[in-house]
Amino acid sequence: MRILVTGGTGFLGRALLPMLAGNAVFALTRKPRAPDAALPHVTFIEADLSAPFDPACLPDKMDAIIHLAQSDRYREFPAGAPDVFRVNVEFPALLMQWALKAGVSRAVFASTGSVYEPFTGPLREDAAIAPTGFYGASKLAAETLTMAYSKDIAVSQLRVFFLYGHGQQNMLMSRLIGSVASGAAVTLPEGGDGLVFVPTHVEDTARVFAQACLEGWRGIWNVASPHAVSMRTLVDEIGVALNKSPVVTRVAQAAPQPIVPDLTRLSQKVDVSGFLDIRQGLARTVAV
Repeated sequence: MRILVTGGTGFLGRALLPMLAGNAVFALTRKPRAPDAALPHVTFIEADLSAPFDPACLPDKMDAIIHLAQSDRYREFPAGAPDVFRVNVEFPALLMQWALKAGVSRAVFASTGSVYEPFTGPLREDAAIAPTGFYGASKLAAETLTMAYSKDIAVSQLRVFFLYGHGQQNMLMSRLIGSVASGAAVTLPEGGDGLVFVPTHVEDTARVFAQACLEGWRGIWNVASPHAVSMRTLVDEIGVALNKSPVVTRVAQAAPQPIVPDLTRLSQKVDVSGFLDIRQGLARTVAV
């Protein structure tokens, strides 16, 4: 199978590309990339998705798309909003127009659990949602636009939650690990154990993306670990992984809403009980 992967050199992409061995993979990268001897099945194609995009840089024929790329400026609202729109909304729309001409039969898109903001209702794929942030709204817009092509292409949108793993930078899990490692205090509410959520190891997530592509999934799917943990438990487990006692301070703040998605639909396709639990995942994450 000929598979186009956007964001192939990003955090999730780096875990996914080796799992697609046996296929001819074309990976879009923002910067020039030489062939990789460890990835002989991958051809790298330079393309800056935040600039006006010319589909002429893409091959004429393709069987599948896995779209992982996202704007680096998603935290910079409103200054970064135009870039987020171009990468998260405009580019997927252009990509699907190209896909029709290129003979693509299946397309897998990385969406996000942020579409459920403010997380007050059921985190279920068929729930009525209206995300409050620009990033979540851009991803929901992309879901709506790309699913419109479902008559001609098997389109799946995978809503990802709290990715973590070795080599990640500047995200919730990597920041927490860095705080515990450096002895910086982690803040929790005065009462309770803090946010209950689902840290999900990048390797488990990448396997779901590969399966969704190879099997031609359709529709919207929550993709997350079934092993929910509290922030207090997570911080303690990070301490175990690093062999270091975490520093915790308590402050007066409301207990946050839990962020634990319904995985009923995913469980019909994947044995989620095989996902790494937090201790297993952290052991792989902090390993040198």
